[in-house]
Amino acid sequence: MSLDSLLTAATSTDLKFIFVGGKGGVGKTTSSSAIATLLAKYCNKRVLLVSTDPAHSLSDAFRCDFTNDPKCPGVENLHVMEVDPSDTMEAELKKWMELAKDMHYQDSDNGDDANDEMVTKIKQFQEWLSGVPGIDEATALSSAIQHIESDNYDMIVFDTAPTGHTLKLLGMPEILEAGIEKLQSWQSTLWSYWDVIKGMGSSASVKRMNAKETVGNMLEQYKRRIQKVALMLQDQHRTRFIVVCIAEYLSVSETQRLLRELKKNNVRASHIVVNQLVVDNALTKEELAELEGLAEVGNLHLSQQLLNKTVHACRLTTARKSIQEKYLGQLKSFPETQDILEGICELPLLAEEVTGNDALLRFAGYMVRNPPTPDSLGKSLSAGPKSLYDDQLESLSGGAATEDSSTWTPSKGDEVKIIDLIKSAQYNGIDGVVISPLDPETKRCGIRIIYEGKTKTLALQQKNLVFLHQAKKAKKAKALTKGDVFTPTMAEQQPVVNKAKALLDDPEIKAMIEGSPKFKDAVEDVLNNPMNVMKYLSDPEMSPLISKAMSKLKF
Repeated sequence: MSLDSLLTAATSTDLKFIFVGGKGGVGKTTSSSAIATLLAKYCNKRVLLVSTDPAHSLSDAFRCDFTNDPKCPGVENLHVMEVDPSDTMEAELKKWMELAKDMHYQDSDNGDDANDEMVTKIKQFQEWLSGVPGIDEATALSSAIQHIESDNYDMIVFDTAPTGHTLKLLGMPEILEAGIEKLQSWQSTLWSYWDVIKGMGSSASVKRMNAKETVGNMLEQYKRRIQKVALMLQDQHRTRFIVVCIAEYLSVSETQRLLRELKKNNVRASHIVVNQLVVDNALTKEELAELEGLAEVGNLHLSQQLLNKTVHACRLTTARKSIQEKYLGQLKSFPETQDILEGICELPLLAEEVTGNDALLRFAGYMVRNPPTPDSLGKSLSAGPKSLYDDQLESLSGGAATEDSSTWTPSKGDEVKIIDLIKSAQYNGIDGVVISPLDPETKRCGIRIIYEGKTKTLALQQKNLVFLHQAKKAKKAKALTKGDVFTPTMAEQQPVVNKAKALLDDPEIKAMIEGSPKFKDAVEDVLNNPMNVMKYLSDPEMSPLISKAMSKLKF
């Protein structure tokens, strides 16, 4: 039993992502490093090995210093990077803060107070976002997907954090997606009420509309990125999960739980690596008894001290052999392992430290029996930058692109992805929005993107764009342009006003508010500052009122 089938899949299928996980201290980092080395050496693939464990060990494994920028450790076709999920998350949160500052959400009447108000709202979203279990690692994985989409690498191997982090990660996309969808829905509704209450005939209304659009776009982009992580984890063709363990009770029990959770979450576990085995090399009980007999009567050619040490060492390995055989047998009998018995890779306990390129390559040699030969591999061809999962995201959103990139003509509002830039490759893989149509002379169109937390406008040729989504049609509203003031007619305002009054007069809502001072304060707070609803999302005491109110706010 070996990892031969993994190498076969890497050379003959669209395998892109390999996760290596398990209990802490069982050799995940050593195993992931060896697996990445195998793929780079035998499969003719450009491999990126990424650590998402805050307690990084890849630098120690390769005896080479790594950072969050990919670096070759001296192995052809292999690059390594150590990503601190908390740093990645901090950078993500910083984007939202930069957005708040860039909005300049103020007017001549409000001065800096309104700007401070928007910053406060963004901070509330930051707090909610950072509190979602697994969000930091998911954000790091989202960034890693872009390495595949930009065609920098063919495969990514993830050296993950211990099992607990992995289990949080599995449940995170669904939680976050539901939360963001609520925020999108509630933000739209509450902002509408705010505009009516505060009045929309002021010069600040344009800024409010622009802020609303920008925040909405960022929420949508962030949701798509997290949805891609969920799709990647559950991708039965492109993704494999390899569980690493040792043949001891704690590790084997945790492995069973992890396999159960992976199956529950539709993540494909394909192999199990069992490290540090002495099963094949240790004496049997009968052989140990014979050695003990020889030591008891002594030997004229060996010192008694040497005999005693030999017996002690053999007793230790034989005892370990008995323990490991027991738990290895249990592992193979689990219902969760029956479909992958041929993927259980048993590795010996070695007399050497497995650090450095040469030692890792020797260790990797124990993982395979018949690795691919150079003659059996075709030339690795780059397919160029491509987007992953966009078609599935279209299905999830209930829509589909009505045009393909070959017949598409850029229109204002269309969503696109940037590809094939050479001198400005840092923008490849980033989603953007068309803000001006194709110029007949320059053959370029304006694309607005968010890069490193700041809004940028690029003038790009159509060949550097992949069409994603058609421009959404406006709902009986004229798009605001610079200098316009959006002033709805009385007829347009009246339905909103009526709903606001109806909500406050609704018997159920009124009874709930009158029965709780906390509800009353919260309602006033949210009506004055709609985005403040985010700080009540995780408050179980507020949930009944918010859910009831939002179910009634339908336009």
